[in-house]
Amino acid sequence: MFGQLGYLISESFRGWKQHRTVILPSLLTIFLCSLLLAASFTALGVSFKLISAEKSLYVIEAFLNDHVPADSVAAIQTRLEHTRHVESVSFVSADSALADFRNHFSPDMLELVEGNPIPAFFRVSLRSEARNPQDLSEVRHAIAEESYFEEVQAPIEWATRIATWKFKMIFWPVCISILLLIALSLIICNSVRLSLLSRKLLVENMKYAGGSYMFIEFPFVLEGAAQGFVGSGVAIILLGLVIKSIVQTFPIAASGVTYFGIVALFTVLLETTLAGYFSFRTVRSFLFEKKGEQE
Repeated sequence: MFGQLGYLISESFRGWKQHRTVILPSLLTIFLCSLLLAASFTALGVSFKLISAEKSLYVIEAFLNDHVPADSVAAIQTRLEHTRHVESVSFVSADSALADFRNHFSPDMLELVEGNPIPAFFRVSLRSEARNPQDLSEVRHAIAEESYFEEVQAPIEWATRIATWKFKMIFWPVCISILLLIALSLIICNSVRLSLLSRKLLVENMKYAGGSYMFIEFPFVLEGAAQGFVGSGVAIILLGLVIKSIVQTFPIAASGVTYFGIVALFTVLLETTLAGYFSFRTVRSFLFEKKGEQE
């Protein structure tokens, strides 16, 4: 049994050398498609990351004037909580705001400023059904009309951009991924079929000698799976180096590619599995065709 297995494995890799004029172009094409597919999956992951963070955009920060007395904070908060589309309101004191600023930014930024330059403010969150740019702008405008607020901020521009591009950010990567998977399937099928035709005599002799379908199919399936693994593996390594370089140049991009490891593993496993499966289907169809011709 182990002798047969060793023969089948060696036969599958012998085809790489004997039929390199077929294998190498196929391997190169698989590599390019894999690179684009992994990049598309990465873009899809970044899109989901942005969409999951969209909730944090629908928050309004209303900064109090300096002359507003402390005993009015509770009344102002109650008034904000009864504003249309508002889900929750939290008060952030000036000391808490300063401590939060120091946790996220360098203390050197406040060296030339005396005292605490950050005023107390209210953080207003919108309800889920009101998380759209129009309602965000409406609530911001309503709060800004109150005289006890010095400044009212809301990321309306970013919310508008994500709302506009949300569908496209999901639709195009999915479409490109599906087209690339179809292209990869056709490339692998064509490569295996050309390899079969070049070894037609060997396959027929193995069949006449009593070789089972599994015995005949195994070298081709292993050969196809190896092409998928090598092509996708090299593509993932190259894409990983590119992403690493981008993250080193722009550290802020690191949060968007946190799922690259999962994307890399999924891409390699998917393409290896697809390559093995379509190799199996191609060889099985070829054997059935020959069986029909003989009958």
